[in-house]
Amino acid sequence: MSISNASPISTYISAIKNEATASATYAKTDATTKQEVAKFEKDAASITSVDGLLKDYSVLQVVLGAYGLSSLSNATAIIKDLLTQDPTSSKSLAKSSNNAAWLAFADAFKMWGQNKGTSSVSPFAPDATSAVISQTYSATKTISVNATLPAADATGQTYTTAPVTTYDSQSNAHQVALKWTQDSSNPRTWTVNAYDADGNATIDTNAYQVVFNQDGSLASATDMSTGKAVTSGGAGSTVSLPITLNITPSGSTGTTHQSISLDLGTLGGTGGVTMASSSTSSTISKSQVASLTSPSGSSTSLTLPSITLGTLSGTNQTYVTAPFDPNETSDDANGVAAANRATLSVKWVQDSASPSTWQAYIIDPYGAQVTSTTFTTSFDSAGNLLKVNGQYSHTIPALQAKMNGVTYTVDVQPPNLSTSTPSQDSTLTTDSKVTNTVTKVNMNDVVSQFELSQYENNNDFQDNGVGNALYFTRKMSSVTTLAQLMSDPILLKVAETVSGYDPSTFGTLDYNQQVRMLKSKVDFTKLRTPKQIQQYAERYLAMLQITPQTPDKPATMMDLYGGDSSKAGIAALFGVNTSSSSSSGNLYSGMF
Repeated sequence: MSISNASPISTYISAIKNEATASATYAKTDATTKQEVAKFEKDAASITSVDGLLKDYSVLQVVLGAYGLSSLSNATAIIKDLLTQDPTSSKSLAKSSNNAAWLAFADAFKMWGQNKGTSSVSPFAPDATSAVISQTYSATKTISVNATLPAADATGQTYTTAPVTTYDSQSNAHQVALKWTQDSSNPRTWTVNAYDADGNATIDTNAYQVVFNQDGSLASATDMSTGKAVTSGGAGSTVSLPITLNITPSGSTGTTHQSISLDLGTLGGTGGVTMASSSTSSTISKSQVASLTSPSGSSTSLTLPSITLGTLSGTNQTYVTAPFDPNETSDDANGVAAANRATLSVKWVQDSASPSTWQAYIIDPYGAQVTSTTFTTSFDSAGNLLKVNGQYSHTIPALQAKMNGVTYTVDVQPPNLSTSTPSQDSTLTTDSKVTNTVTKVNMNDVVSQFELSQYENNNDFQDNGVGNALYFTRKMSSVTTLAQLMSDPILLKVAETVSGYDPSTFGTLDYNQQVRMLKSKVDFTKLRTPKQIQQYAERYLAMLQITPQTPDKPATMMDLYGGDSSKAGIAALFGVNTSSSSSSGNLYSGMF
């Protein structure tokens, strides 16, 4: 590529807009970069030791380039110590050097550092997903609800949300869903219950009465177990319904209680949960979970309509129907508390050994004792019912369950499985955050960073300083201290130039002198935003046009440690006299 007719600043501004794309294109046209990337992609995943990495020159060059450490390519003693010592130890080279680039490099390969340079598997992962070894989730504190309930031009309507995944303090997942039931006489009054959609009865029995204004906004919410209002504030007050998650921690026989708030929105507000203005409104939320019904009016003879249990490709799936009170009419009339009501659900569980087979039985989703019959269903490749209890049949026997001395019968209609993954429902969302524990190196990231490094270090960009400006822009956002800046030769060179110093003579000063001179020149409060960093890089390019510098190979990492023209460099931090030897190995021995 030729950029000789363009000013360095305009070239930099153009390059910064799409550097990732430009670097990928450069990598395809530059023979050396293309060859080394191909070798890395072919061999990296088979390397399981530091010695193996050091013996593979191409893979090593890509890795060092990706971490901005190409200058260490011949310093095998330092590389080996960085990768075979635990970077979390204060005695390790990476930690004790206070060199940010070295520490980042060692930390990325911590799998080796904590196992003396070897591992049973390669630290290189082909993609971001396989680089994540484990995930932890913050305990859920709030479930936010965003739904539009059916309009007030009918009564006795119901709505059940899709489940949402919540997490306890040990990152265990629990599925929670909400069932809304409209009052039979007052169409603007609803009862909402949260329940364990896994059917494990981890949610305490609960019931809240929610009343809506004529315009569909929230008017009030009352805890039906106490008769007390959930919120006593006026318009704009948040309506949060408390529910309790009961967990038995692993290895414990006791139960812990985790409080979760159901955030319905605000009194008089138009967000959160509202009622539709009419039954024809397109905004009405559709029930995502089926419920038992009592079509004959009998409280003991129930029906489960045909439902889609899950997907053909899914594993370890369950389906729990929404809680159903077969005595709801009489319970409502007699004011029976939620804790004293009989609630029934049919739970379906996929067989882990035979994914096409599901078992069904009746439970109380809040944990009351239920004795139930059971049956199994199997499905064909199209998701249609194929077998019942291992026999080719479409006739499903009724489920029977006894609860509190009463026998209930459920007529089950043939279910099915979906051939496609359903779209994600966003009615319920939580505040849980995920933390990924990454102990492998993403190969795609390494290649991308290496290509950026090669692009920035091509001859055209090195001659006019654009490569250094691009590197500075890319790296500076994570640099917050002068020590971090001075541990990176390119960042240091940019700062020296902008500060009005000639890097070739500045490097002859001892480290403490360099610190004193730069401390008053580099203001990190003015290097916080992308715009500030870009303006600083442009100043660097402008200074080069005023006072050109003789281009040569980028300063090596060892320059900072007194390994080149510097008389002391950063090695002065360690009280090391480097005048007697320029060997990186001797320097390392002297420093540590």
